[in-house]
Amino acid sequence: MMTKTINDCVGNRKKVSQGFTLVELLVVMVIFIIVIAITGNAFNLIQKQAALQSKTAESNIEGVVGLEIMRKDLASAGFGLPWSFQKSISYLEADTTKAPLAFAYNDAPSNAPRAVSGGNNLTPGDATKLLDGSDYLVIRSTSVGITQASQSWSYMNYTSVVKPASPILPKSWTLENLQKGDLVIVETMDFTPPTSKVLVMDSTAINVFSAKYPDTAELTLANFEPTTSRATNYVYGVYHPDNGDVTSLRMPFNRADYYVRTPSTTESVKLPGRCAPNTGILFKAVVSQKDGSLSELPLLDCVADMQVVYSLYDDSTGVTSDTDVLSATLSAADIRTKLKAIKVYILTHDGGKDKGFTYSDQLIAVGPSADGINTGSGRQVNLQTMISTGWQNYRWKVYRMIVNLSNMDSSTQ
Repeated sequence: MMTKTINDCVGNRKKVSQGFTLVELLVVMVIFIIVIAITGNAFNLIQKQAALQSKTAESNIEGVVGLEIMRKDLASAGFGLPWSFQKSISYLEADTTKAPLAFAYNDAPSNAPRAVSGGNNLTPGDATKLLDGSDYLVIRSTSVGITQASQSWSYMNYTSVVKPASPILPKSWTLENLQKGDLVIVETMDFTPPTSKVLVMDSTAINVFSAKYPDTAELTLANFEPTTSRATNYVYGVYHPDNGDVTSLRMPFNRADYYVRTPSTTESVKLPGRCAPNTGILFKAVVSQKDGSLSELPLLDCVADMQVVYSLYDDSTGVTSDTDVLSATLSAADIRTKLKAIKVYILTHDGGKDKGFTYSDQLIAVGPSADGINTGSGRQVNLQTMISTGWQNYRWKVYRMIVNLSNMDSSTQ
C-alpha cells in the first residue's frame, strides 16, 4: 500500500514537470523584456555615437580640404605680381557696389599691388553678415584664381643683340600649358642688379596690360615681346574668359579674400544645423575680372573665429616679431622685404552638439599661445559669451596654419 502511494506520487510529479507554471512564465517574460530594453538602449547609444563620429570625421575632412586650399593660396602670395609698370596705369579691383567690404581693401590703382593686406577684429554691422571680431585677409597673386589659366605660365627669351625679325614665341609645354584665348600678363625680368620685375604694357596703347595667349605661330604676343638683351619676359595666365564675357583684364593679377560670415536664410549656401549658434562659414572669395564682384567658395563650416597674425622683420633691430595689424602704410616693396610669415588660427568644432560631452575651458586663445588661454597676438574668445547656452557641449578646436612666404622678394616668381 505504501509502495503504490509512492509510485503514484512519482508519476504525478513527472506529469507536472512536463510544463511551466504561470509564475515561471511571468519571470521569463520580465527577464526577456529587460534584456530587450537593455539591448535597445545600447543600440541607440551605438547609433548616436556612430552619428557623432560620422559628423566629426566629416568636419575633419572639410578642415583638411578647405585649409589646404587656403595654405596653397598663402604660399603663393606675391606670385606673378609686378613690382612696377612701364607706363602710368589705373587698374581696378573690387567694385564698391558689388563688394563694398572687399572694396575697402583695394590698393591704389596707380601703385604696385601689395601681395597681402587685410583687416583686424572687424565689427562690420552691416548686411554682409561677417562674423564680429573675426579678421579679413586679402591675397594677391596670379595663381589664386579659380580657372586653369591662373595655374599656368610661360616665358620668352631675348638672346640677340638686335631684335630678330621673326616672332618670339613663348615656351610651350605639353601638359599644363597656357591655352588659346587665356588672358595673360607679361612681365620683363632684368637680372642685372638691382633686379627688377616690370609689367610689360602694349607699346601702341595706353594702359593696356593684358593680351590673349596665341594659338598659332602667326599669332604672337605682339607688342609684349622682350626688346632688350639680357631680358626675359614671363607670361602669367590670369583668367580664361567664358563665352567671351571678358576681353581684357580688370587688374594685372588675381585676388582672393578670406573671411567668416553667416549666410542669410535666403542664400543657396546654408550653415549646417549641426553648427553652434553665432558661428559662420569660412569663405574664399575671388574678385571677378569681369565686374569686380565676389565669387564665393565655402571652405569650412561652424567657424567661430579667424585670426591672422603677421611676422614682420624690423630692419632697425634685426628681429622678427608678430603683429595683428598689417599697416596700410606698408608699400608693396615693404611687404616683399619685411613680411616673412603669415599665421592663421581658425576656431571651430568637430561634429555637432553632444549633451554627453563637456568642454572644460570657457576661454580659448585664437592665436599664438603658450598655455592655450593667455595670448598676445590674435585674441582670446569667451565661448559662453559668443555661443551662449550649451557652448560646453561642442568639441572645440583651433586649426593652426603657419606659412613661410617664398614668392615675395624674388624676381623669378
